[in-house]
Order: sequence, then structure tokens, then C-alpha cells
Amino acid sequence: MTPITITIPAATNGNGIKNYNVRGKYFLTKSTTGEFLVQVNRTGSIYDFSQPGDGFGNENSPEFSILLFSNAGGTAVTVTFYASVTPIHSPAASLTSTVTATATLTNTLTSCAPETEGAIQVNYAGSGAVRFAAPGNYWRRIIVIAQSSLDRAANAGKVYIGNSVSHQPLTLNPGDVWSFEADTGGKRDFGSWYVTADNSGDGVSVLYV
Repeated sequence: MTPITITIPAATNGNGIKNYNVRGKYFLTKSTTGEFLVQVNRTGSIYDFSQPGDGFGNENSPEFSILLFSNAGGTAVTVTFYASVTPIHSPAASLTSTVTATATLTNTLTSCAPETEGAIQVNYAGSGAVRFAAPGNYWRRIIVIAQSSLDRAANAGKVYIGNSVSHQPLTLNPGDVWSFEADTGGKRDFGSWYVTADNSGDGVSVLYV
């Protein structure tokens, strides 16, 4: 549907008047620079409009063939409107905006970012719980292997790990494997994890990302 644009002259002696011949039952204002009146067929109902979206008409309205526009102000008013014998849907008369997609996330090998992998060895020294690493070193996923070196040297006995210097409740026999993952979007601190053992020199190998 094509909008119609007219300019209603400013009032001088009385209202500024503009006639427009158009057939319809429905009227809808798309834009206007001021307040204006519309009279149907010169002798019918008079409507007062001042903003986009103002309009009139329904299926029982009488059909018009001419619209009489008038302006009581001292400045000309430019009006863009729709007139139709069928209902005017608002998308045809409203401003539209464009939504632009800026990125697409795909779960493919080529689109995934590489992760930095690491490994540390933590051994019990015979007294006191040993911290996995200094605070401020983080991980998202770990695999803990109960062994005394990264080269697969076996522990002599059990080791114990936990997230408290006072308590290490997880018990690992030689060769046992334990894994843990942080919540989605989170990370954990090696500085909060400790190991003790029954035998000095035993410990854990930790693989992490």
C-alpha cells in the first residue's frame, strides 16, 4: 500500500483547507508535522488528529470519495497517510527497524577455540598439608592421578586430597584417578586444594585445563 503525502496550508482567515479525492473506508496517519482535521465527503464526520497511528474506519463505515483536510494553526502541516477500502494493517504504516546478526556460534572443530592444557606434580613432604599451587592459579577441569611423579612412578600408599588445609576427605589408593569440573562459566583455584599422604614422597599428578 502506497502512502499519500499532502500539505495543508496555514490558516489565514479561517482554517487552511486541502481537498483530496481518494476512495476508501479506512484512514490511518503515518506521520504529521502538526494537528489537523479530516472531514469525510465534506459533510460527514470530522476527526481531529495530531500524531502517527491516528485514524478511523471499520467495515460498517460509509465509503468516502473525498477527504477535506483543515488546519487551524499558523504553520502549514504536512501529513502522510493511508486510505483504503480494506483494513489498513499497522506494519504497512509504521516505521521498521533492521536487526543484524553479528555472529554465529557453531560447535565444529574448526570454530572451537584451543584450550591451554597443563600438568603439575604435588608431593607430600612428611608433615602438613601441601597446597596444589599458589593462590591465583586457576583451572576449569582437572584429572588427579595418585602417583608420585608425572612419569607414572607409583605411590607407596594412600594419599588424601581436599579443599581445606585441615581436611582432605578424598582417599586415593595408588593408581586411583579422580576428576572434577567447575560449573559452566566458572573456574577454581589450585590454591584452595591440598594433599597429604601416609608416606613422605607420595603425591598426585594433576592434569588440567
